[in-house]
Amino acid sequence: MLNRGARLLVVALACVLVTSLPASAGAKVLELTVQGAIALALENNLSFQIATLDWQQAKAKLERAQIVGDEEMLAEAEKEWEKAQEVYAERRRELKDLVRTGYQQLLKSEAMVDNARSAKERAESQLGIDENKYKAGLLSTLDIERAQNSLYDAEHRYEQALVDLETQRMQFNSMLGLPREQEVVLTERLLLDFVPFTYSLETCYELALQLDADVLAARERLQKAREAVQIAQSPFTPRVELEQALVEEEKAEIGLQQAEEALYFRIRGDYYALLDQVHKLEMTERSIKLERQALLAEESKYAAGVLSNAQIVAQQEKLAGLEEQYSAELSAYAQARIKLLQTIGKYEESGEDHED
Repeated sequence: MLNRGARLLVVALACVLVTSLPASAGAKVLELTVQGAIALALENNLSFQIATLDWQQAKAKLERAQIVGDEEMLAEAEKEWEKAQEVYAERRRELKDLVRTGYQQLLKSEAMVDNARSAKERAESQLGIDENKYKAGLLSTLDIERAQNSLYDAEHRYEQALVDLETQRMQFNSMLGLPREQEVVLTERLLLDFVPFTYSLETCYELALQLDADVLAARERLQKAREAVQIAQSPFTPRVELEQALVEEEKAEIGLQQAEEALYFRIRGDYYALLDQVHKLEMTERSIKLERQALLAEESKYAAGVLSNAQIVAQQEKLAGLEEQYSAELSAYAQARIKLLQTIGKYEESGEDHED
């Protein structure tokens, strides 16, 4: 097992790795917004390049069929082109979602490093205080070992946070088609702050009705069914065709109602889940404030010799856990908020421009 000095050396080396590796590789620091990261990924992501090649191939086949003019060949090419368009659009949406999530996860990892560093510094300070008390004969070797164990664990958490951050950076760079060692600075720091969601449930649903793909498709089917009914109402059309058209119209109306109901409950679920996340954030924030005050009070009692260092160490570790919990909850809330804003078409408030 590494002693404390050796572990501190490992931490220092990890810090050097995180901060100086890109510079040693001669890479220029790249500042990125979410939209800038998405643009890079759409241009360079390897998986999306494959989807783009398939899309281009289908387009070229359609153009050849149009030149030849053969109806059968043209019908087949148009069918393949329509399918290729759908796949390409889906891959594009998937990649944009992955970049948004990766951006947020990288911000979260940076916050985790800051939290772990603060916890380590508190543990270092506590051990220094305890060592002085031990020298003065006020603490036992058990108290010192307890403080050392707390620092040992805090150092490990900090090391792990550094490793996780570096891995997250490499994975993010790979997704954007950048070299793994490229140093990237995320500029949209507001994603680390709490931003309230201001729309009501009713407004969210009304806005989503105009954008939801299932609802729009159901409306289109209903429109076609109504047109078919109008055609079938001609005196030259057999009654059986009109009856069938009327049945299809009724089925289309039911399908639209089902799509709207499904959308409502999906929006409702997302909306109240977001409110629940807000409540959790508020409670965790209150707990952190309370525990910080408790730590200050216990440090004063400890300095006066009223408390043991076991209580101080436990309070420090409890506070560190709450700080990590808050960072995770804030990241989850930010992602859920952005997703709901995009569902209702408010791309500008999610920090992005809308592009199909």
